[in-house]
Amino acid sequence: MTLSIDMVEKTFIYGDSFSNLECLRTMSDIVQEQMWYAPFVQGRLIDRTKPGKSPMTMFLQATHDALTEQRPVRMIVALGACVRLPVYTDGWYDEERLGVVDPTTPLPSPARKTTLTDCEPYFDRVGINRQNTQQFHPTMLWANIYKNISDLHTRCDVDGHQLMMLHMSTTPDNTWINKQHPLVRPLCEHAESLDNYITEKHSCNQLCRQQKIRPLDYHTYGWEGHHGPEGQQHFGARVSAIVAERRVWN
Repeated sequence: MTLSIDMVEKTFIYGDSFSNLECLRTMSDIVQEQMWYAPFVQGRLIDRTKPGKSPMTMFLQATHDALTEQRPVRMIVALGACVRLPVYTDGWYDEERLGVVDPTTPLPSPARKTTLTDCEPYFDRVGINRQNTQQFHPTMLWANIYKNISDLHTRCDVDGHQLMMLHMSTTPDNTWINKQHPLVRPLCEHAESLDNYITEKHSCNQLCRQQKIRPLDYHTYGWEGHHGPEGQQHFGARVSAIVAERRVWN
């Protein structure tokens, strides 16, 4: 579904350290206008990027925003490291710090109604449990990623939101995705048929490698590192060309 730009008042960006301005500022003098997603921001930017964020957390937040936003918004999901499992670190039940607000009880001043943004500090990723490595089974992880891509596309189409989903670090030569596995194949085929999903063939990592644009921390992570202004802008320009070619947005 395409919507005219003048209908959009907010842009949400979901991602991890590869799209997180504050993280990249620790390694360079990059500014907001140089981030890869800058050309796509319409209206007010709501930044939901955070170093270490898992794909499942991104899809959870994006679905939450799709359901709660009353007017059309633009949503950009920038998948970083995909082999991560989400955890939520607030307390359990009556120990939750955000707690549950009783709608019949007035909030004391200066208290305010909490929102999804207040949940952000409690999203984290789990370390590998070496007693149960099946929790990181790549077939299950990627089946769920493709499922979430399809589900979020449907949700946004129903609610009239603009959506783009893409990859920052995954590359076509990875050994994680078995696209012909019976659990993965139909989900992958449907996800890759969507114009608003840009596959790992056009990831930031892949495109910058092709142009030999090294990450800022290449000395530490090699080609898996984080790109500064040059890489960010190169990636943004390529994504802009894909968006225009596919007519993802008016």
